[in-house]
Amino acid sequence: MAWRVIKWAAVVTWVVSLAISCVINGLPLEHAQLFFWICTGLAAFSIQAWRGWGRMVLEWLPLLALLIVYDYLRGAVSVADPQAHVGPQLAIDKAIGLGHVPTVWLQDHLYDPDHLRVWDVAIWLTYLSHFFTIWIVAALLWKLRHDRFGRYAATVVTLTLMAFLTYWLYPAQPPWLAANLNEIGPVDKIVPTVWNHLGVRTAGDLFETGDGLVNLVAAMPSLHAAYPMMLLMFFWRDGLKYRIGFGLYTLMMGFTLVYGGEHFITDVLFGWLYAGIAFGSISTLAWASGSLRASNASSTPSSPTVPVISGRGSSLPSASIIKVSRNSSGV
Repeated sequence: MAWRVIKWAAVVTWVVSLAISCVINGLPLEHAQLFFWICTGLAAFSIQAWRGWGRMVLEWLPLLALLIVYDYLRGAVSVADPQAHVGPQLAIDKAIGLGHVPTVWLQDHLYDPDHLRVWDVAIWLTYLSHFFTIWIVAALLWKLRHDRFGRYAATVVTLTLMAFLTYWLYPAQPPWLAANLNEIGPVDKIVPTVWNHLGVRTAGDLFETGDGLVNLVAAMPSLHAAYPMMLLMFFWRDGLKYRIGFGLYTLMMGFTLVYGGEHFITDVLFGWLYAGIAFGSISTLAWASGSLRASNASSTPSSPTVPVISGRGSSLPSASIIKVSRNSSGV
């Protein structure tokens, strides 16, 4: 009973603290703050298993290291805006759009900067979910399906590092930047517009440049598109509801990125491709590791067995099989 009271007191304390922080400082979208709130939340919900907190920190270290690497590389791969690539993305997008740039066409037909519509708020919410979803799913797996957490974390780390390497080798312009450089027609950044209109504050400027949270030329592939596809693949075998839910989320995020001016369709497609490669690679390694363990187990000699006769003078005695140690006397 005492542990139950302590557990709920810890959970309530965490929820109230998070709410107060959000009211005072804004949404914790900055990486260190987000990681802090996730880990303290896991600790609060696992208060009775406090001896496992050290293990929790060790198992989350790869994800924390990933965030640190991200914060370093977002400035390290930056180049002058005009030097970032845009030609191949434009060619592919125009082929898909039958001569039109899909982002420009969508905004011409659906967007009015003077009148925000329901779908503008919807894409804002979808875009915002990128900063929470991947980590919340990690926390839920760690707490509820710990046997799957390691594989999930490995997939996230692999996918993200693949994207980082590509950002360094192939800095690319997003549509809104290409529009600013007169490479394509006018494009607005819809998500920041909705954000400013709604007046939602964040603990850290989500759209600041320079050493901020966004690398302006880290557009190819789109991690915003890659993560939902990775979730769809990871939970594909868990049932139809997961396929539908994450499938719709993947499509909605793709539409959000293209319509919102954040990514070309090409960036989205390559994000999906990278998700497939990362998921396939980790799944193959996990399968190979499981097969190797099974092979080693099957090749281990089993203990000899002998029949033991039971029954008292029965003409047809029954027999049961027992294992006998190699070191047993008389065998």
